[in-house]
Amino acid sequence: MSEVVFFLTTLASEDVREAYEQWVREVDQPTAEALPGVERYRVVRLEGPVMDGVATPSYSYLEIIEISDLATYQKSIAATPASFFDQFRSYISAFDAVAGTVVQ
Repeated sequence: MSEVVFFLTTLASEDVREAYEQWVREVDQPTAEALPGVERYRVVRLEGPVMDGVATPSYSYLEIIEISDLATYQKSIAATPASFFDQFRSYISAFDAVAGTVVQ
């Protein structure tokens, strides 16, 4: 079974969007892809609903991190320098992080 971690983030303001996306490409993605246990990493900008009657999401981005093992990923994240997370938090106002298992 495949395991996946999702980070759902909300930007601090629209003024930081360009800088955040540059940080994602130059810092976040290379850092995440180098972590033990990470098999694939993607960030998706959420732009709006696809169907009538569905509200615009409160989140700005969805990070999709496919992992080989949750415990390995959690150890990797715990060993990541605090400065990385300080940078991450400087762009966002809130985030949620959840793990799940692909059902198929």
